[in-house]
Amino acid sequence: MLAGPVNVPPAVAAKSFVPTPEPTLRELAFVTANFPSRAHPNHGTFVRQLVDAVAGQGVQCTVVHPLRLQDRLREGRRDLRAGSGVGERVKVYRPLTLSLSNRQIGPLNTFSLTHRAFQGAVWRVLGRLERRPDAVYGHFLYSAGAAAIWGAQRLGRPGFVAVGESFSQGEARLWTLRAVNPEQAKRDFAGATGFVAVSKLLRRQLMTQLCVEEARIGVFPNGVDRTRFCPRDRGEMRRKHGLPSDRFLVAFVGAFDARKGIERVTQALTGLPDAAGIFVGDGPFRPPAEQAVFCGRVPHAQVAELLCAADVFVLPSRAEGSSNASLEAMACGLPVVVSDAEFNEDLFRTEVGIRIPPDDVGALRQAIARLRDNATLREACGRQALARARPFDIHERARGILNWMDRLRAQQRARPSASRGP
Repeated sequence: MLAGPVNVPPAVAAKSFVPTPEPTLRELAFVTANFPSRAHPNHGTFVRQLVDAVAGQGVQCTVVHPLRLQDRLREGRRDLRAGSGVGERVKVYRPLTLSLSNRQIGPLNTFSLTHRAFQGAVWRVLGRLERRPDAVYGHFLYSAGAAAIWGAQRLGRPGFVAVGESFSQGEARLWTLRAVNPEQAKRDFAGATGFVAVSKLLRRQLMTQLCVEEARIGVFPNGVDRTRFCPRDRGEMRRKHGLPSDRFLVAFVGAFDARKGIERVTQALTGLPDAAGIFVGDGPFRPPAEQAVFCGRVPHAQVAELLCAADVFVLPSRAEGSSNASLEAMACGLPVVVSDAEFNEDLFRTEVGIRIPPDDVGALRQAIARLRDNATLREACGRQALARARPFDIHERARGILNWMDRLRAQQRARPSASRGP
């Protein structure tokens, strides 16, 4: 039996003819394909941070995280309902789903079957909740976002979609839309109450690719938990993690793949005396051992310590939504070297570091060397980065999103009554 969320006292009715303001959003269901578990503690940490921040605003959160059959076998019997470190206001459900990937077999694309199974798994939870949520919020367009909108409509509740897909200006479509017929995608999201875009670039793509009205899109760049990501003593962090005290250390956090640019970072470090990398993450490319003083995954709580052990942060991404890793580095007071692409426009100013073309290894090497050789510039950029990170607080982001959702909910409720006239 699925347990219902904590009961919330009803709003006190007004004793006059003045309309009572609608209560704020109290119960929210999240639909996501990524969420941390004991077996995979680093999957979907950015989703969990938002859920925890929303719960911190007093909202009861239900997380629906459909678990693929192959992941269920890896999990064993662990963690099918509980999340990783979630609080009392958060309940996590992991219904089984079948993934047939995204392959074209004659006239059939297997993604349609994968999406249908995901959607059914979501409804097995939403349809059995003892209390219907005030709204449903899906993370990424497919499959979670489309399933969230479909489920919200069946519940008679507002539905919202978070759009944080990585994207660069030269791409034709958002990657989560590539397996879906454009007209089908427009139909799937026509009933969405609103869209949370993490950048102005993604807002524009929603308008052009899905014909979403600008009034239904809120732009909320990602946020950082600044109680965890904050400056620490560099020497102390190096001693704690066994890192050399006499080398210039460049931090990289992200997937070890071509999109994030880890190989370009190692190429840029080649030939730079006394420079080495702290590489946090995993993926198909492995940095050369002679360049890496640290390499591998760590619990998210330890990422801040490794960042604070570094001198600069580098992330020459080819595509991003809104870079959590870069924001976390700035919140730790690190100067940054990042791509000069449009997807970074909402986050970075020139005084926080150096922006370079993502594929220009020479420019990347020069930027690292310049910050290495100019301590005054490095310290000034670090101070500016710390100041720039302050507005991107995860708790303020959660509060802003909730208030924006409340406004759109109120507008949605008002539209039918307005159409009926006096």
